[in-house]
Amino acid sequence: MSGGAKGLRGHILISHTHWDHIQGIPFFAPLFVPGNEWDIYGPKGLGQSLREALAGQMQYTYFPVPLDQCGAKIRYHDLVEGTFDIDDIKVSTHYLNHPALTLGYRLEADGVAVVYACDHEPYSRSAATGDGEITGQDLRHAEFLSGADLLIHDAQYTAEEYPAKVGWGHSSVEYVVNLGRFAQVKKIALTHHDPLRDDDAIDRMVANIQAKLRENKSFLDVVAAVEGQVVEVVPSPAKDSAHRAREFQAEMPIEPALAERSVLLGIADTKLVAALSEAIRAEGVDTKFFSNMDEARTLIAKDRLSLAILEHDPPRTDGMEMCRAIREQENDREHQLPVIMVAAQENQAAGASAGVTDWLIKPFTDACARTKIRAWALRAACKWMRGVIPEDEELARPPVHVRRAPMAQKGIENRRFSENVISTDKSALLWMYCREIAPFETPAFSKKVGNLIARATKRPSEMRNRAAAN
Repeated sequence: MSGGAKGLRGHILISHTHWDHIQGIPFFAPLFVPGNEWDIYGPKGLGQSLREALAGQMQYTYFPVPLDQCGAKIRYHDLVEGTFDIDDIKVSTHYLNHPALTLGYRLEADGVAVVYACDHEPYSRSAATGDGEITGQDLRHAEFLSGADLLIHDAQYTAEEYPAKVGWGHSSVEYVVNLGRFAQVKKIALTHHDPLRDDDAIDRMVANIQAKLRENKSFLDVVAAVEGQVVEVVPSPAKDSAHRAREFQAEMPIEPALAERSVLLGIADTKLVAALSEAIRAEGVDTKFFSNMDEARTLIAKDRLSLAILEHDPPRTDGMEMCRAIREQENDREHQLPVIMVAAQENQAAGASAGVTDWLIKPFTDACARTKIRAWALRAACKWMRGVIPEDEELARPPVHVRRAPMAQKGIENRRFSENVISTDKSALLWMYCREIAPFETPAFSKKVGNLIARATKRPSEMRNRAAAN
């Protein structure tokens, strides 16, 4: 393949667009061979597309050949959290915790499940030790890994090294092993090795882990990923795939749900306000401020909010109380507004009781803040799209039935009707809305939407009556 073979057809799954994960693409010979076809998948942003991100590193300043001069036919797929198929492989995506929007991939076929989770950092800093209960967003991450036959997971640091690397976006070995045991994973391949750790050090680390697992009578198999390594996985007992029917289609355009969205900001610290406002602005989202809960309730009731960011710094400001007030809103029972709590340290028990969704622990970098904002804004948009289509309807492309319109009645001169009248149900209409209009992102967006919906819902008799009236 690396030699530039012809007639290749393949798929590339990209977790995120940091250089260490995409810098090989300009040197991947099969992309330059005419007749080859490739599909490249990666996380959707709030502005720049996957194709634009990949093209950026191949601009004139950095590379002699631009992306659009690749000889192969390349299709780009911007993904959100959800599911899609590659031939007979079922793929599920899940956001990871990293200073750039990052997707983990779960691949299922023939009774085997393989999960790739790089790059990822524990959500709870205390979880890095590998001890204690798995809660909050770490629990959500564990559910994504559940029952995997092979888990390929970021494990750059040890628990001892991790405190000096908080916010860098990588896991400790102890955290990954604890996750694997909790999620009942069969085999873990530790990867994203620290470049300061040589092969002998990695071997010693893995040997220590294996010894501890034997002491605890655990059947979990842990190895270190090696270049060129081949791992055979065998089918496990039938896995429950019923959750896929309820999943969102990862390739569904969500632009309609992102329009006019905003973030509710409840922060007392002026420096934090400035930093978070800039992070929100950089993501192309509006900010709504409030000084008391009455104002917050009004904003929640009338605005399309993607999430709320609150500060908990008692006694100056009680973010938990603000979060409880949001959860008491009547419309929150239906929408469950994501709430990110900014604090000096997390309190999972108090947060769970108040309804906190995620934590942003001080100090944090601009990259970490932007990524959390982006991930939760995208999740909120996906949830809104789910709400438009009933749960019992698939988000895969539904059938659109086309029938020929009746001939014009006598007496109506020089009037032509649409050759075809679309008869569609709610899901088909939404599909057309997203597929045919959202990708254009032109000033005529709203007009096209209105015309399409009108055309899809008008009866032929109504069209004739309007023509006669004119």
